Amino acid sequence: METRRYPVDKQTFRKIIEGNFVYVDKTDLVYKMTHDYDYVFLSRPRRFGKSLLCSTLKEYFDGNKDLFKGLKIDALENEWVKYPVIHLDFSSCKTTDLKAIKLYLSKMLADYEHKYSLISDKEYEQERKGAKETADISNVRLGNIVEAAFQQTGQEVVVIIDEYDAMMLNAIHDDNLQNKIREQQNNFFSPLKKLGSFIRFVFITGITKFSQMSIFSTLNNLQDISLMPEFETICGISHDELLTVLKPDIQNFADKNGYTFEQTVEYLKFKYDGYNFSPEMRSVFNPFSVIKAMNDKQLNDYWFNSGTPSSLLKLISKFNIQMEDFEGVECSSSRFNQPVEKVTDLVPFLFQAGYLTIKDYRAVNYGIVPTYIYTLGYPNDEVRAALADSLFKSFYKVNDTMPLRNAYLDFYVNDDIDKFIKALQKFFRRFPFSLNNMNEKHYHSILYTVLTSFSADISANQETALGKSDLILRMPKTIYVIELKYDRSTDSAIDQIDDRDYVSAVLDTNKRIIKLVIKFSSKDRNIESYEAVEEKI
Repeated sequence: METRRYPVDKQTFRKIIEGNFVYVDKTDLVYKMTHDYDYVFLSRPRRFGKSLLCSTLKEYFDGNKDLFKGLKIDALENEWVKYPVIHLDFSSCKTTDLKAIKLYLSKMLADYEHKYSLISDKEYEQERKGAKETADISNVRLGNIVEAAFQQTGQEVVVIIDEYDAMMLNAIHDDNLQNKIREQQNNFFSPLKKLGSFIRFVFITGITKFSQMSIFSTLNNLQDISLMPEFETICGISHDELLTVLKPDIQNFADKNGYTFEQTVEYLKFKYDGYNFSPEMRSVFNPFSVIKAMNDKQLNDYWFNSGTPSSLLKLISKFNIQMEDFEGVECSSSRFNQPVEKVTDLVPFLFQAGYLTIKDYRAVNYGIVPTYIYTLGYPNDEVRAALADSLFKSFYKVNDTMPLRNAYLDFYVNDDIDKFIKALQKFFRRFPFSLNNMNEKHYHSILYTVLTSFSADISANQETALGKSDLILRMPKTIYVIELKYDRSTDSAIDQIDDRDYVSAVLDTNKRIIKLVIKFSSKDRNIESYEAVEEKI
């Protein structure tokens, strides 16, 4: 079967279409969005197709009908009007230097000032060369461009702003710098509202929502479609799209690796699926990782390894939060979807950045008006395992976990608990003395995080009617209900598992159930003993 071309490094609609690369058609949603609303904001994680969507909008409003031949919008659009388009991309501004930021913004404006004859060729050349000592980004410049474009073309103007928050995210640890950048951007964006009579459509993308930004405070007609069910799949790859558009690619992947088609779909779901952006729960795959996997014929941590910021690890460390604390977080939408400012709560930041997603949604009737509760969790194995690995190595300074990984894989296949406990004891002997917090929670977090980094099916603090188990580890043949103790007898822990009925959480299975108690010693800073008792069902 012929291998198709994958747009692994292509983010523009024109290059993908003209280069005959694989394209998942979202143009029907583009049509709906642009005809239902005039001012739109969309939040999605990095590398989730926001820039491709922006370039698709640009080509659509440029009236380039030939590029859309055969796509869904071709049957919907009859007019194909050419509008003047102002496309401003903030994603390439990686600096935190205020002067450099001003010059970057000024150059973007200068491109359009020159196009619409608002500055001379000489002034434009100076701007492009960065010859100016200072850059003027006052609030009149964007307004002047929009008005000039309207007057010279006779058509309303389209404004597309991609990754508006890129510079703010770069300065997320510096409140003073953030305030200065915010002030600049307020000036930059402020003309948009009063220019309504000249505007056909405004589209703004970002990862997060920052409060006190002019686009949110002055553009009170800005429609946030980030959690709207009808646009849940506007970025990303749906399950139906995977099985139709990418069907031949999945078969090629399967043939290359000796899998069946069905196995490959399950592997892709486990690794890259699981993102939900509305209560409708129409799960989408991470598009960046799926396309990279199709191209390489491998299952790797493409999205996570492409740019997980060190700032995220610092934030998690600052809040002293463990991996298991984010599994099954319950909250209202006002919490996880609130603007990110000084990051006093990691949940909205992790949700908007793509490290958490909606796992469940339900209405709870506390009174006359129901309260809607969302359950958040890690979307898939790529995020969960790779984040655990990064956190473990960052916090505990143990870089080489391969011996324990190999021991876990052997345990996974052979179910030899004694051999695995010995591997854990050897692992804990290598732990830095200064990082040993000498308590049960410390060992609980280490075990959960390191096993999660191995893609283990492990859950923490699973509730029953009478209490919460420490850990539950699900293996191919056996489920381990694990209780950890620190300088305490294992006998009482077995009784605790029975008395609090922890096993009831896993009874709906044909697998063997083992009650496992692991005792840690403060003297040895290691596992002192363990006891494993099979549950009689």
